[in-house]
Amino acid sequence: MLLIADSGSTKTSWRLLDAPNPHRDFSTIGYNPHYIPTNEIHKSLSDVLLPQLGFAPQLVKQVYFYGAGCSSDRENKTVRDALNRVFPSADNEVDHDMLAAARAGSRNEPGIVCILGTGSNTCAYDGEKIVDNVPSLGFIIGDEGSGAHIGRILTKAYFYRELPEDLHKKFYKQYELTKNDYIGEVYKEGIPSRYVAQFSRFCADNREHPFIQDLLRQNFREFLVRHVLKYEKCHELPIHYIGSVAFYYRDILEGEMAKLDLNPGRFIKNPLDGLTAFHQNSEK
Repeated sequence: MLLIADSGSTKTSWRLLDAPNPHRDFSTIGYNPHYIPTNEIHKSLSDVLLPQLGFAPQLVKQVYFYGAGCSSDRENKTVRDALNRVFPSADNEVDHDMLAAARAGSRNEPGIVCILGTGSNTCAYDGEKIVDNVPSLGFIIGDEGSGAHIGRILTKAYFYRELPEDLHKKFYKQYELTKNDYIGEVYKEGIPSRYVAQFSRFCADNREHPFIQDLLRQNFREFLVRHVLKYEKCHELPIHYIGSVAFYYRDILEGEMAKLDLNPGRFIKNPLDGLTAFHQNSEK
């Protein structure tokens, strides 16, 4: 049995491959090792994932875990140690979610790959490995283009009284958000990007409003200029996108790409589909 995990800061999507049976999908919270230590990852896997699997974990022989925050040996060990305790008979491999995106989006061809979900990241991929990566500076400093960045721009406009009156009233009616509540959630222990990203849904619900349209265009243009345009062959290679933000705002994102003479590639909401094909072919 082969288990593949695609973990963001918000949730982890799991897929079990057990040929010739159809694949099965599961879900748990995200396991970003910057925020969650080994013991908490182990407890969550034991309490939430194993009951969903419904069989002895010793039957799993291979786990490929791709995760946000899994960008160094130290962070990877945090997750691997938990997996080794939960799946003692498996060969447990941990790597960055950027590699998962590259394999799922660009497959075996060169391209530029972008993650746009709760957070954001990019890389240049030669068809086998990542060859360049404009650094992602995370929620507090970076994450341009992401759901968290959209939520941050929106909430700042709300508190700074920059929203048009109709949007301000609608936002207040929906959330009744106070400064103290907002600051308390952002700065308390936990995953602030997940909290702030929830407000990006307001933009999705009001995406036809001219103010929201402009906000989204500026968000994606900042992402493209600060990240994608930094790659040497950005005007030659296809640019693939992984994640719900890119998937649902594809029209706006493609409009900003056209202004910069960039070539859109695949837009994939769920990278597990591409990863399934990749690992099934690798096993042959």
